Amino acid sequence: MLCEFCKKNEANVHLIKVVNGETEKMNICVNCLKDFTFLPEEDFYNDLSTILKKVLEVDIKISDKTDAEKFFESLSSTDKRACSTCGIDLASIKSAGRVGCPDCYIEFRDAFTPILKSIHGSATHRGRIPARPSVELKIEKEIRDLEHRLKEVITIEDFEEAAKLRDTIKKLRKKLSIGRKNS
Repeated sequence: MLCEFCKKNEANVHLIKVVNGETEKMNICVNCLKDFTFLPEEDFYNDLSTILKKVLEVDIKISDKTDAEKFFESLSSTDKRACSTCGIDLASIKSAGRVGCPDCYIEFRDAFTPILKSIHGSATHRGRIPARPSVELKIEKEIRDLEHRLKEVITIEDFEEAAKLRDTIKKLRKKLSIGRKNS
């Protein structure tokens, strides 16, 4: 991949900036990065945080804690809910540093979502998925989307639409359970 600035050299620095869920990518060669930062040659390799501040125009805070550590520290220890599948509570998740089962992500979504947004800029998975997503994955995603929409229409008291969405969700869940039994 060529540098976005000089269009000559190979881009060997790849920066990704996420602000309010919007992703910006920058591919730049070391020579253009040096020119862009206006740092003397001897300072260029010594002060990476200064370079990144100038390139990304953001404050970089260096911390000894990983994002995962910050995530688990921020969980409320006073929330006494427990996962209906595995029985683990938030205090146990916080002390163990991991969830008990996949259903914990759904059970504790309201606790996880703000933290994930602050760490990743979004709580929605934007990573890679299989080249050919399974029918199950598509149905599960559709159910999640419809459940989100259902909450919205209930909030605005559009109960006719809510009933339609509820029925659609039931049909999809039935289709999903039949598909799982057959496989």
